[in-house]
Amino acid sequence: MATRRLSAGIDTKAKTIIISIAAAVVVLGGILVYLAVKANEDNKIAALKYNFNKFYPDTYNTVEELDADADYDGDGYLNSEEASGKTGVISADTDGDGLTDKDEEKYGTDAVNADSDGDGIKDGIEIRAGLDPLSLITDGKTPDADRKFTRLMSFESGNISVSGSADIYGATLDKLTLNSVASNAGALTSPFEFHCDGGFESAVLNFMYDKQTLDIAGIKEDELRIYKFDPYLKKYNPVESTASNGKATCDLAENGVYVLGAETVIHRAAEAYDSENMNIHLLIDNSGSMYPKSVQSTSNENDVNFKRLSFANNFVTALGNNVKFAISVFTYDFKTLIDFNSDKSRILPAINSIRSLGAGFDGTSVERALMLGLDKFTDEMRAERNIIILLTDGISTDTAGYTLIDIIRLAKAKNVTIMTIGLGDEVDTDLLGTIAGATGGSYYPISEANILEGLYSTMIASMEDDIVDDDYDGTPDSYTLYDTGFDPDFNGYSFQNFKSKTNGTLDFGMVTLARDWFRGGVAHEGNSSASDISYTFEGSTINTDEPLRKVILQIMQETWTRPDAYLNFLSGGETLKVLSEDAQRSQDMGWFKINIPYTDAGTDWKNAEILVPNHTASTMRTKYSENDYAMVRAIHYYESFRGTGENFSLNSEADFNRVKSILATGTPIVTKILWENEDGSCSSRYVLMTMLRRDLEDPNIFKIKVYDVNSKFINTIIVNRSPRVAGRSDNDFIYTASWEGKQVSLSCWLTEVE
Repeated sequence: MATRRLSAGIDTKAKTIIISIAAAVVVLGGILVYLAVKANEDNKIAALKYNFNKFYPDTYNTVEELDADADYDGDGYLNSEEASGKTGVISADTDGDGLTDKDEEKYGTDAVNADSDGDGIKDGIEIRAGLDPLSLITDGKTPDADRKFTRLMSFESGNISVSGSADIYGATLDKLTLNSVASNAGALTSPFEFHCDGGFESAVLNFMYDKQTLDIAGIKEDELRIYKFDPYLKKYNPVESTASNGKATCDLAENGVYVLGAETVIHRAAEAYDSENMNIHLLIDNSGSMYPKSVQSTSNENDVNFKRLSFANNFVTALGNNVKFAISVFTYDFKTLIDFNSDKSRILPAINSIRSLGAGFDGTSVERALMLGLDKFTDEMRAERNIIILLTDGISTDTAGYTLIDIIRLAKAKNVTIMTIGLGDEVDTDLLGTIAGATGGSYYPISEANILEGLYSTMIASMEDDIVDDDYDGTPDSYTLYDTGFDPDFNGYSFQNFKSKTNGTLDFGMVTLARDWFRGGVAHEGNSSASDISYTFEGSTINTDEPLRKVILQIMQETWTRPDAYLNFLSGGETLKVLSEDAQRSQDMGWFKINIPYTDAGTDWKNAEILVPNHTASTMRTKYSENDYAMVRAIHYYESFRGTGENFSLNSEADFNRVKSILATGTPIVTKILWENEDGSCSSRYVLMTMLRRDLEDPNIFKIKVYDVNSKFINTIIVNRSPRVAGRSDNDFIYTASWEGKQVSLSCWLTEVE
């Protein structure tokens, strides 16, 4: 009996163990199944999030409805005509041969083939050379590819006679307005850059010079040499040349920047360029037209708030302690407030003393001011870097007997570069531009005094270092032509672009507000009855005199600025929904749900819910600070001006020169980037053009730096130019642009917000 009971006990224990093991296996199996399901689910969510995050940035691009009756690229074809043909609506020259798409029709050439007859010469080049772009042998004797030509290319101080194949008709000749080259004491002419893509067989360069200018400068004719500028080392290398009877001549062996210089001076001046040993004379117009009408009844009130003094103070403060400044004011009378001095504790008070001088009423003489200003530069200073900056808002009422030639000759003799600023609409643009250009400086036309405060950074960028390493690989690769001084890390927003209840993207409002903030033109409040939107910074701590980057908004720190953090990627049905808890919490904080089109492989989704701040909701004002409320409404206010104001497309040389003239004032340009999608639709984005650079070796490649509120990085637009043919002058070009690997059209918007 005992044995039987023992056996039964063992069986019971065994069963219990077996049952426990089985249960454990079941539980473990369940856990493993759960983990497997969970892992699959997590992997699926991760994949869906990844796909969404790739898609979402593109929703900040505005879908453009193609205007059939417009001509976006300015090629002579309406958009509707191009959409139904082979050419695109974005580029005026689809195949890049120098012929617009419309001109291709005129000549019977192929608009999408740069070389219609297949002889290796672009159609536009053939037409410039007098060849037939549809024939391999235009004259019936010699193949076009074997023909030889000679072409004379003239510039303001000389000419180049170049020989070679038809490709020489694609050669370009540019005056280089870079301060690093043009301001050299030994440079007796402006530097010119010759470039021929297809190469050439021979070329003769001639520089003309004025013997009287040599005498004034104390330079002997046998000291003259033609130099090739090396931008990598910032050195001048002499080429074998001769000089006599007012003409210097050399044979060119390669593309490059060439200048006529004096052997005894040019290298010493190149060394001065790299130092801070500069002498700068500021000549500031103090005529009654700068003051209120209460001071002078006929005043244009061009600078009643003394922004000219802010400009001068910023300029002096930004440069190094070795730079010597002299400060003078002028009307017809001329008064020096401080002679050349590097002590900023003395210079800045001298500038600020202009406030107490009172207006001058004895007319204006730019010529006299420049001649007397040049006299301040001594013979001992000639080997140093010397600059005059003249600011005026009027036309000379008395030249005091001085001529343009007098000024230029004295400036060259004393090695002084003259930079001129014209404020307002009543200035002698030709005089100021000619003086600046002839002495290696630049002319800056300024429409209003507020712009002056930011202009100093543009001018300093030109003076200090216009040869830069654009891609940060340790080797210089670009010239900086114009730099407004707008730094996205300092002048940009502390948050990126966002959507709203009424706007799919607010990029126009954001970059336009950033532009006005940078140039000190943001009104304290704004109101538009037409768009039923207003804002005021009253009651907030926002200070528009501080950088925009300092404006930190709590509303832009919310989780709801990141869709991948609040979307339920396990949503069923046709809509990718917001997680329920986020939907309620965001609504309580003044946010709003909008739907955007969205599909993802393996799902039934056709749209997605996105959370956006609702600037019209009173809830937002109670849940966030006055700063948040005011800034969000200000962005919407600026956005309400989208598509208004003057605008022009960047297609021609005239357009490009207009871009340069705006950037030269230190004013960033609101720019619309437009591109064509694969399905034929168009998309656009607004950015802020802040800087223009040019490739170091190829004068036909430009780099436009833009601030894009949709991006965390500095963006670059590449612009290529090609000589325009069909009856145009040698100095007209077609411009085409590319951005992020796609061809784009650029439009500059000059919208002024009220």
